[in-house]
Order: sequence, then C-alpha cells, then structure tokens
Amino acid sequence: MVRVTVDNLVKKFGQVVAVDHVSFEVAEGSLLTLLGPSGCGKTTILRCIAGLEVPDNGSIYFDGLLVASEKISLPPEKRGVGMVFQSYALWPHMTVFDNVAYPLKIRKMSRSEIKNRVTAILEVVRLAGLEDRYPSQLSGGQQQRVALARALVYDPKVLLLDEPLSNLDAKLREDMRLELKEIQKKIGVTTIYVTHDQIEAIVLSDKIVILDKGRIQQIGTPKELYESPANKFVADFIGFSNLIEGKIVSIDEKSRLTAVDTQIGRLICYTTLNLREGDSVLVAIRPENITFGGEGYKAKIVSTAFIGDALVCRLKVSDITLSAKVHTSLNLSCGDEVYIQLPPAYCKLVKL
Repeated sequence: MVRVTVDNLVKKFGQVVAVDHVSFEVAEGSLLTLLGPSGCGKTTILRCIAGLEVPDNGSIYFDGLLVASEKISLPPEKRGVGMVFQSYALWPHMTVFDNVAYPLKIRKMSRSEIKNRVTAILEVVRLAGLEDRYPSQLSGGQQQRVALARALVYDPKVLLLDEPLSNLDAKLREDMRLELKEIQKKIGVTTIYVTHDQIEAIVLSDKIVILDKGRIQQIGTPKELYESPANKFVADFIGFSNLIEGKIVSIDEKSRLTAVDTQIGRLICYTTLNLREGDSVLVAIRPENITFGGEGYKAKIVSTAFIGDALVCRLKVSDITLSAKVHTSLNLSCGDEVYIQLPPAYCKLVKL
C-alpha cells in the first residue's frame, strides 16, 4: 500500500488546458474517486498517474518518491500500477486464465507461481472454475472481473480504474459497485477511480474529488459533499436539482438557522458556511426532501413521472419550478394544487 500525492498538476493539449493546477492526496489503502462530467480532466489525471501522459507542470509522488514531473517520468512498468480500462481490453483469443496470467508471464515468473497467483486472484473476484472460458463466453460482469483480476494479479502498488462499469446494464452496474468495494477493501490496495456517476462515487469512495473544466471544485468524503456542497456546480452535480436564489436576512449564530428571502417566500435553512446578513445565496434541496401537506407553500403540479415505487413531480411555485420525489401512495396528478414544505434541516445554503 502506498500514499499517492498529486501536487499542482498541469496538463495541456495544444492550447487546451485539460488539467489546471490540481492537487490532492490518496491515503494508503483508501479509494479516491475523480468525479465530474465528460471533458473535466479526470481521465487525463489518471493517465498522468499511470505514466501514459507526461505532466506539463507539477509533480506526482508514490510514498514521497517522485514518479512524474515535467522533467522526470518513471515508465509505467516501473510504477507498479494496475489499470482497468473502460473497454476491459481483454485478449479475445486467450482464456480467462491466460488473460489474467499475461502480466506475470511478461515478468517471467515461474509456472508454479503464475498458477498460484492466478488461482488465488480468481477466487477473490469470484471467477474460480471459469479459467478455461474465453471472453466471448462471459457476461459483461464476468469480463469486468477478469480485467480487475489481471490488474491485481501482480500485486500493484496502486490500482487505477477508468469508468470500469460504464458498459454494464443498470442492475449489473449496481451489483458490481458493491463487489468492487468489497474486493478493494479485502485486498487493501490504494485505488483511484474515475467516473461521471455521482451515485457510483458516493457508494464506492472514501474521498471524492469533484472536477470541472480541469479544476477542482471540492474535495471531501461522500457525506461532506452530500450535506455541504461548496458551490452551485457541486450542488447540481451531486443531486441538488432544486436551487433557489435568495438573500440572507438573519442568522442565529448559536443554532446556525438562517432566514433567506426567496422568490417563493422566506425559507429557514441550516448552514455551517461563513455567511453574513445580506449575502446572496442559493438554497439547495433534494427532490426527495420536499414534503407535501401542512401550512406550507402553495404549488401546482405541472407534470408527473412514475419510476417504480416513487413519483417525480414537477411543481410550479410562484415563478419557479421545483422537482419533488414522493411515494406513489400519495396519488398525485398533473394539475393538482397542493401545499409543500421545505424542512430547514434539508435546505442547504450554497455560496453564489
């Protein structure tokens, strides 16, 4: 297990700055996710750590050892990294055993050691008994596990995963998230994971780095990001689809309850941010935290969408539109006039 440190990393492609002065650290044995939309620089960062790209500025360290800078770049094979690509990149003419054994063969290990290592890692990824099958005879989830086994079989210092679940269907993807987390914790390898899926990041990660346009927007645990987004981009990206503009009118310093005047009226919110009266802010609330009934804000349902055990409603409140997610037992329909409440505990303030 090693600690990975990325310090002031810059990577350009022509005039385009793909990675713009990015710094973060991955603790030994932990899983850190680089999260963001397409083109935000997350895969480029991963490729710099792997040694597939050379930084234009900044440094990358493994346990304090410099492996990459604009002047020094340790070859990928000498960094001790295992990498799983989005496509899995399995050899179609090789069996499961031979695909997994390939990194050991090119390292000229003995036959007995290769057999022992491959057998052991196939047990870990739950592929024992499938050694003689070819990739075309495997399901998507099994192919993904073969790629993971191949990356882990030679005991890498760092495991790099570039959107490894993106080719799986929704149900299998959900199952594989949990399997990946279990395998990573069992082996204890320091892992950096790239995805654009915020649910995937929250489920898997010890820490998340959120990126946009090559720059870090926020670093934190899943709980920290979920409860206290740093800005509008982060709030929107991790699921706060309701963002209401407002101005702070009062703050209770003891309870941190804050009154905010908005287009739909005065909202009471909870905040840990360093804010003052008169500051312009966004009130962020998730659809599932809007409740119906009581003496709240008058709203009209303008559309509904059935998604299994829940109903997603689009609501017109004053001059703005909000989304609410409720249980189907409420039996709401398009055109209904209702009253909604935005509980203070779930109204998070975000700086503009």
